[in-house]
Amino acid sequence: MSASSAKGPDPLIGRVVNDRFRIVSLIARGGMGKVYRAEQSPLGREVALKVLNPNYSGDQDPEFHKRFFLEASICAKLTHPNTVTIFDYGRTDDDIYYIAMELLEGRTLHRALRDETRLPAERAMHIARQMCRSLREAHALGVIHRDLKPANIFLVRHGDEKDFVKVLDFGLVKDLDTGEDLTQTGLFMGSPKYMAPEQIRGERVDARCDIYALGVILYEMLTGKVPFDRPNSVNILMAHVHEQPPLMADLAPDAGIEPLLEQVVMKCMAKKVEDRFASMDEVLVALKGVAQQSGLAVSRSGEMGLSSEFAAGGSTGAFAAVRISGDASGGVSVSSSGEGPALSGLADLDQPFEDPNRKGKAMLFVGAALVVAAVVGGWMALRQPDAPDPVTSVPEPQPPPETPPEPDRPTTSDTPQRPRVVVNLRSDPPGAMVQIGDVEHGPTPTQLEWLDADATPGREVTFQFHLDDYRDFTVTRTVVGATLDVDARLEPAAATPASMVIRRPPRPRTTTMTTSMDTSSPSLGVKGYKNEPY
Repeated sequence: MSASSAKGPDPLIGRVVNDRFRIVSLIARGGMGKVYRAEQSPLGREVALKVLNPNYSGDQDPEFHKRFFLEASICAKLTHPNTVTIFDYGRTDDDIYYIAMELLEGRTLHRALRDETRLPAERAMHIARQMCRSLREAHALGVIHRDLKPANIFLVRHGDEKDFVKVLDFGLVKDLDTGEDLTQTGLFMGSPKYMAPEQIRGERVDARCDIYALGVILYEMLTGKVPFDRPNSVNILMAHVHEQPPLMADLAPDAGIEPLLEQVVMKCMAKKVEDRFASMDEVLVALKGVAQQSGLAVSRSGEMGLSSEFAAGGSTGAFAAVRISGDASGGVSVSSSGEGPALSGLADLDQPFEDPNRKGKAMLFVGAALVVAAVVGGWMALRQPDAPDPVTSVPEPQPPPETPPEPDRPTTSDTPQRPRVVVNLRSDPPGAMVQIGDVEHGPTPTQLEWLDADATPGREVTFQFHLDDYRDFTVTRTVVGATLDVDARLEPAAATPASMVIRRPPRPRTTTMTTSMDTSSPSLGVKGYKNEPY
């Protein structure tokens, strides 16, 4: 975040808000309020403190204070690493409304596009996949964003990852579980360049309006331009409703955008809601498949990837097959039933990438083998004499008939090995129960054995550690190799205000050492708070 200079002394700098947050300096200002750098006591943690401008609300938006707290309460439910973390929120005695969140060092995607115009396809898809994962968790919890735009996508450096995504500003969210929608009738909300047609028409919106905005952002990352840019907001809004976006290849012919990638973007931006991808899961699988088909790198979560697959009320990597057909100008369709052949030469996008030259090499090998067999057969036929060979034609004495011998057992080297992974579950302190899908294991330390499909390399699994009087710990790991070590360091619940501790009913406990997971069962929704917010 870039700092903005204040005009005159700022009365909040140096103040301690609610005995916890000492405001150090101004980071940025906007029409709604200001963002400060602050230090949280007694932890000594630096945070970003979003403070509402007391003059912002009024006759134009009397519900703004209510929506401000709704943003904070809903964001506090979101724990995905690609979503900004909310630590606290509240109001002071003199009516200062604030939200304390993690302090981010980096730049917005809007700034990155201004500096670089457009991004390579591999980098753009990497950013888009992380956005999908953040929004997938939000949608699973019944929350849609409704104001996705490059200014709300923050890029930070995390280790050797320079484009680690943080989705910001859920200020226009709608909680689908309660039907709470605080957008005032008649008050224009949203960003015209990224709004879905149904949102512009004032119709009921669902998670697919976020998919539309994601498509517009991906379009802009790849071409350097938004699909509709007009002199005023009204013309932009009408274009989203009535006009087809220009072909990306026409708008940026030198960008070398793959046709398959353009199909995915255009499907995200379909005018009709039912013509778009049905969920962020489908978008994520399609983007992975396009990257694999194009020979681009696809990040895996492994042991370190904070931007890894993170299931919340959805699957843990076992997505339905997604097929794309059609051309980039329109008529793109997707089938997720897993039945029927893939159209337009595009295989199931959630299957491992197959070398396109492998089939050709295999056909050459088979053809060469057939030629050799034909030559040997012809030579043997020509070589056969009229009279039997005196050496080979003498019949050898046959042993008396016996009981057919028992067939030899195949040697170990000829026996295909079943995939097997040993999973070690440990926690500090020990004694925690570990939720995997719908099955609970433990107490820790404990060991599981996965076989066959459960042990498939690349399979991603979410583990949730529960221990009374300690905060829950959630982590996602990828199956790699013959062993998988999953460790959790649990923090005492006393560090969390009692009102924020989520109590769960007791679950049936399983202590078996060998477990076969049912990957068809949906995983549990993620609740609680992250153990490592940074």
